[in-house]
Amino acid sequence: MNQIILWSLLIVPWLSILFLDKSTLRRYLPAALFVTVINTLVYQAAYHYNWWRESGLFGWDRVANVPWVYSAYLVATIWILRFTYQKFWVYLTVNLVLDGLYVFVWYPVQRRLGMATGDLPALTTYAMMIAVAILVYLYQVWQEGDPVEGLNWEIRNREKAR
Repeated sequence: MNQIILWSLLIVPWLSILFLDKSTLRRYLPAALFVTVINTLVYQAAYHYNWWRESGLFGWDRVANVPWVYSAYLVATIWILRFTYQKFWVYLTVNLVLDGLYVFVWYPVQRRLGMATGDLPALTTYAMMIAVAILVYLYQVWQEGDPVEGLNWEIRNREKAR
């Protein structure tokens, strides 16, 4: 069962990329690669300090879990930015909900299935995930080259509507 879950986490996100147009993929892929680098570093720290350990698909992915870091998180970042970029509060809300579901619902299931162990408090993990999400959004704003557009879009649109 665990292997089916891990293979699904590896394959299904990449299949979903087929539903994106090339311009969207080109626009948000740098931020997705950025989050992949950040998550790889976080997973290395987690392995070193025994914050958590997760089952991997391969013998060599004990440090950075391939299905999560190089598939699910990477592709989810593209989809989330696709639907929420230039709407920071929507972006933050989506991340608060999804990260909360991961930390407080899915991670305990992983532990019961024997797919994960660790000592880091759930609230700390949640805070780290939200911090990474904010960094990714700021990176996308920088990547777009227009901080006013990326950060104030909602405010300007409300003013135009008046």
